[in-house]
Amino acid sequence: MKIGFIGLGIMGAPMVRNLLEQEYTVMVNDLNKAAEEKVVGYGATAVGSLREMAEQAEAIITMLPNGAIVKSVLFEGEDALYPHLKAGQYLLDMSSLAPTDSIEINNRLSEKGVIFADAPVSGGEALAITGELSVMMGCDEVHFEKLKEAAAPMAKSIIRVGDVGAGSTVKLANQIIVNTNIAALSEAVVLAKSFNIDLDAMFEAIRNGLAGSSVMEAKFPKMIAENYEPGGTININYKDLHNVTTTSDQEKITLPLTNMVKEMYKSEIINGNGMNDHSGVIKYIERINGKQG
Repeated sequence: MKIGFIGLGIMGAPMVRNLLEQEYTVMVNDLNKAAEEKVVGYGATAVGSLREMAEQAEAIITMLPNGAIVKSVLFEGEDALYPHLKAGQYLLDMSSLAPTDSIEINNRLSEKGVIFADAPVSGGEALAITGELSVMMGCDEVHFEKLKEAAAPMAKSIIRVGDVGAGSTVKLANQIIVNTNIAALSEAVVLAKSFNIDLDAMFEAIRNGLAGSSVMEAKFPKMIAENYEPGGTININYKDLHNVTTTSDQEKITLPLTNMVKEMYKSEIINGNGMNDHSGVIKYIERINGKQG
């Protein structure tokens, strides 16, 4: 299968590698030429323009930071994709967008007969590397199997959760669960530290009980090591929670926990910690308790 891939960041580069390992042909084009050269080293082909990509690819995947950038790549500027896309082509947006952005993109692409799916992922850098991401896909049911084929080398689970917009909505729900869990785990660790608890022993004691979770498995070791190299940055997760609260405001839904965690992330960004892993929100809990190292 010939895939065009746009967005070669923390997640995108290993996703490309997994496509290549399953012998897909992958074309890339990125403003960051160092990132482009890295995946060319894996076996990808760099193309000179998005037009060239659109002319050759059966499916195009976008993995970009936000909706504004996705729409810019698709619709704005001399090298936008949209003028060169053809009826019957597949476009999977695996970024994390607001549902309204995904629906808007689908409406424009459908005018040309382009088949669109909002297909955000969960699992962070670690599962992007192993090819075990969870994909929550919003698409027309008749096109699901072909869209699933494009995403399969990167994922352990690909579930159609509804029509376009549903994937983005389920991703927002996912981000509520993940990020409020990380904040709760941060509070628990700060409490334990104040009593000089052995954190490794604490982890072993509670990980197989009701408090255990994938979030704990991924983030507790980072908190113990005080290693906040990002798998998913505070900046990106703040953006996701902003999408949650914007969507909830539109729907007149009150989400008090989500709003609280979003403000914690905002504080960390103001304090220069936006590029930390989101487990680094523990620094906020430490700071307000006067427990900074």
